[in-house]
Amino acid sequence: MNRLMALVKREFWENKGAFRTTPLVIGGIFLAAMLMFLITFNHFDNEFQSLKEFLHFIAQQDTGLRARFLYQSSLEMSVIFSTVLAFVVFFYLLGSLYDDRKDRSILFWKSLPASDTLTLGSKLLAAMVVAPIIFWIIYVITHIVIMLLFSVVIMALGENPWTLLLSLGNPFKAWSIVLLSYLAQSIWALPMYAWLMLVSAFAPRIPLLFAVLPPVILGVLELWVNFLQTFTLSDNLFGLLGHWFANSPLILSASNHGSDNFGAALGIPITSDYDHQVTVANMFDRLFSTDMLIGLAIAAVFLGGTLWLRRRATES
Repeated sequence: MNRLMALVKREFWENKGAFRTTPLVIGGIFLAAMLMFLITFNHFDNEFQSLKEFLHFIAQQDTGLRARFLYQSSLEMSVIFSTVLAFVVFFYLLGSLYDDRKDRSILFWKSLPASDTLTLGSKLLAAMVVAPIIFWIIYVITHIVIMLLFSVVIMALGENPWTLLLSLGNPFKAWSIVLLSYLAQSIWALPMYAWLMLVSAFAPRIPLLFAVLPPVILGVLELWVNFLQTFTLSDNLFGLLGHWFANSPLILSASNHGSDNFGAALGIPITSDYDHQVTVANMFDRLFSTDMLIGLAIAAVFLGGTLWLRRRATES
């Protein structure tokens, strides 16, 4: 266990720019955008008169509506962090086993008292746990700072931020849901993670090309064969991947959930395979499904191939 934790720490320090700096930049952009909004608003609105009227209008609204707005806003704020996190993990895994073959350091790492299984496990843990938790922590800090800044503005305009907004929100619930969705997505995305590691283990060069081109070629060929047989463009690999992405347990979009409850949604609500409302039950519904079992089986095959290639790898 100590060796595994040491390897995970190594992954963090070797990729701290992607794991730590990237979410900090996103948080900084959020704060900069908010300050620019306030400065621009003040430039065109004399002494924030329109904003004062807007806050007075909010104060007259139902407390339940205000509480729901705060909760949904907290969830939707995580979408940009989630999107960037997906890109960070994608390119991290794509280079996780390729880079040390490229820079000819693989023999050095193999000489250390750590098995190839532990090496693969550390890289997978970094992608599935370390990166999501760091992004989540910075998302929470960004949310807190934004709420504090808004509170200062509200007090400066003569309103009470506690009674107006803060006492109605439940940020801990929103933060917990976002963290759970990150970890659930890590499990849901395991087939893709395993595929990226497999490509990283065998690609002689340009792993991105090897990761994307085979699925695209297979999908196009499947489309062509189906068209020749039925003269229709029926479901194929592209459709399968689209459904997998749309049914993600990650908070990615907004949707009307059948009533006045409009807000954040799990995945993209273009399918009816699962309920897209953001609840713990809907996340677990995906994780304990037949689709997930099939995905785990596929991931096991890819990871087995990755381990086999890693044990036989020397230099690219």
